[in-house]
Amino acid sequence: MKIGIVVGTRPEIIKMAPVIRECKNRGIPYFIIHSNQHYSQEMDSIFFDELELPKPHYNLGVGSGLHSNQTGNILIKMEPILVDEKPDVVLVQGDTNTVLAGALAASKLGIKVGHIEAGLRSYDRTMPEETNRIMTDHISDFLFAVGPNQETILKKEGIDHAKIHKVGNTVSDSLFQHLELSAEKSKILEELDVKSKEFFLVTAHRASNVDVSANLLELLALFDMLHDKYQQTIVWPIHPRTQAKLKEFEIELPNYLKLIPPIGYLDFIQLQKHAKLILTDSGGIQEEACLLGVPCITLRENTERPESIEVGANVLVGRDGDKAIAAAEKWLAAGDFHWENPFGDGHVAEYILDIVTGKTEEDQTETIVARNETIAVIGMGYMGLPISSLIAEAGYHVTGVDLSQEKVDSINRGECPFDEVGMPELIKKVVSQGFLKASTSIPSSETYLIAVPTPHKDNSCDRSYVFSAADAVAKVAKDGQTVIVESTISPQTSIEVEKRFAEAGIKVNVVHCPERAIPGETLFELVNNDRIIGASNSEAQQKVKRLYQSFVKGEVFLTDLTTAECVKLVENTSRDVSIAFANELAEISKELNIDVYEVIRLANRHPRVNVLTPGPGVGGHCIPIDPWFLVESTKSGELVRLSRAINDQRPVIVANDTIELLESVNGKKIGILGVAYKANVDDCRETPADAILAHFKSQGIETKYHDPYVPTWDCERVDTLADMEAWADVVILVTDHVCYNDLNLSIPVLNTRA
Repeated sequence: MKIGIVVGTRPEIIKMAPVIRECKNRGIPYFIIHSNQHYSQEMDSIFFDELELPKPHYNLGVGSGLHSNQTGNILIKMEPILVDEKPDVVLVQGDTNTVLAGALAASKLGIKVGHIEAGLRSYDRTMPEETNRIMTDHISDFLFAVGPNQETILKKEGIDHAKIHKVGNTVSDSLFQHLELSAEKSKILEELDVKSKEFFLVTAHRASNVDVSANLLELLALFDMLHDKYQQTIVWPIHPRTQAKLKEFEIELPNYLKLIPPIGYLDFIQLQKHAKLILTDSGGIQEEACLLGVPCITLRENTERPESIEVGANVLVGRDGDKAIAAAEKWLAAGDFHWENPFGDGHVAEYILDIVTGKTEEDQTETIVARNETIAVIGMGYMGLPISSLIAEAGYHVTGVDLSQEKVDSINRGECPFDEVGMPELIKKVVSQGFLKASTSIPSSETYLIAVPTPHKDNSCDRSYVFSAADAVAKVAKDGQTVIVESTISPQTSIEVEKRFAEAGIKVNVVHCPERAIPGETLFELVNNDRIIGASNSEAQQKVKRLYQSFVKGEVFLTDLTTAECVKLVENTSRDVSIAFANELAEISKELNIDVYEVIRLANRHPRVNVLTPGPGVGGHCIPIDPWFLVESTKSGELVRLSRAINDQRPVIVANDTIELLESVNGKKIGILGVAYKANVDDCRETPADAILAHFKSQGIETKYHDPYVPTWDCERVDTLADMEAWADVVILVTDHVCYNDLNLSIPVLNTRA
């Protein structure tokens, strides 16, 4: 294995430094190609000396120039080097012309390309960097995404999921590796005669800010406004490009702007660390400011680092002075800042080289990496246990809480108490490594997740289980902790939960994240479906978003509490209404003596029509129940209530149709094929087969059932279809299990799924 490392600018050198060091530590052969895209010693080569990196093996001496000229020159000079060196992989980092040229040169030669910081998007195609990063991503073989936002972007752009690796950003490695050294060596504060937290720090070099005289003057006016309000010195390590433009436009700068030449990385770390505010149009400095805990005002209208904004460390103002003042006022009034680190744990270079050198996915995930954060999940049912296991696999220490000692013991033995694809293996993994344990009592934890049942009672949501769980959590919770409600609940239940904690004297953040998964595919859907997070404040939203993004590959959307509660209810109500229409259409077609399935098939040939097919009724824990939750406290919703009535009556209608069929053959015994609420699962919750059987019993009809997935139910079971055929006079097919696809029985069949 030989690795080619391509750099060309200050940020690339800094962010590639940990990769270079890790190659040296592991004894991996490598070589460095430096394009010299920056055109002064202060802007690039100084960093090799300061960071104690080996000198580049190849200096291309490209310098500045038009984008096409610069990119072309790098390609021309780099290709013969790659031909001679024959690396297995070429690593590039970022979005400069050097990055694109390096990736193109390698790709054309059939050499694998690894792109560090893949998936960054500003969605501003006027930025040449945006074109560079998009093109580089789409010709790369290894795409090292900073986090879930970038991972999602790459997948949506159609890039093979197997190429995408969520690793963090090497900026975290570099900053953590050099922070202490910079404190020891740097004397920049003394040299500039500035004191910690008594100056603002500025960097500005984007063409959109400095290449147009009016824009540069607008930027300077923003600095004037800040200085007029706060009387702070503004330190500005000025980029050669910006210096040249100031001279070209004959702009004189005020004395409060302390201009200094470009400085080394160790000095710049100290300037950032001790600044009161940072104002920048650089992407990398947005990251570093966030990592150092210094508020950042970004002098752009967009950013490819949305994480810094999401955690509350950054705000976009463009060149709008009023926006800059508002941001500064908010931060400086607070005085103390705390936010999560979204950019990496300081081991990103190790992860990158693990992947590049062929360490298998199994090797990487075999041992769970601890996050040192505790979560208690209350309710170990069909959703609580799977989500507990996924959170545990992501490295959180999870305690699953359930009242059933039998279930608790089963989980602690590494066993899954119900049938679900992938669960036995996952539980065994997380329990054996100590990341999931079960208990009948709730331990004090940093976060609590409630996943208890919410049955319907008199067409409304029985919230007693949720409230009982919340009251139990209140006995061990502390101020500032987070309580997530995963249970499906009626609107404004979360607000009631908040009130219960307040009445108990506990200030917690209540968050609602409705589960969206179905039995048989629970793990797949919990990982791949989009998620909705509702909370009363952005801090709680972001904390829970980070939790879910540790295992969710779908997008995560943020909203308020009541909206989040309604989203899932609306999804299932929409389906219930559509099913009601199909079931009504079946009765209409019966009266008109036409084939309802033929009508639907032909109607669905229209590009904007998607009529569902009728069935025996609606089952499961969601669709028959969620519509009632949605409208239980509203006057509106007559269509929803009417649809529920239609679907609730449907099992009786098909049962009567079966009885008519039975009478037509002078029979006495009916067999039910399939009693689960949906195909190929063992779940009988709210199954329409219940109402069908009840109607048969009310008419005194002898009934048995066959279902390979359901070993016991409310009537006698028949083991085989042959036995059912021998016993029954007619059968009704209720559940469309795959084993019933090619029924060939000698007795009449009423197929409710035809």
